[in-house]
Amino acid sequence: MEKPNIDYIIKLSRNEDVIKQKFINILKYELPIEIDAYYVSLHLKKWPQTMGCIHKLKNKIAILGLENSYHLADEYEKSEPNTRKDLQIEFEKTLTLMQRFVNCL
Repeated sequence: MEKPNIDYIIKLSRNEDVIKQKFINILKYELPIEIDAYYVSLHLKKWPQTMGCIHKLKNKIAILGLENSYHLADEYEKSEPNTRKDLQIEFEKTLTLMQRFVNCL
C-alpha cells in the first residue's frame, strides 16, 4: 500500500517552516471534518452529498502524495451503486491511513 507523505506541502511552501506548518495545520483541521461528513452522508444514503465528500477528500489524497488512491477515489466517486462496495472498502482504508498519518504530523 502507498504511504502518505508531505512532499507536495514542502514543495508548495518552498520548505519554509512557517508556511509548511500552516498547510499542515489546515490539513489537521479539515481532514477529520471531511471524513466525518463522508461517513454521515454515506450512512444517510445521500449519494450526491457522499460524492461531494469524496471529491473534496480527493484533494487531500493528492496533497498527501497518494496517486493510486486518488485514482481509486475518482473511480469510487463515479461508480454505480452495484459496483461500489469494493471501491468503498479500499477508499475507507485510505481514509484511515491518511488520518493516522496526519495525526502524527
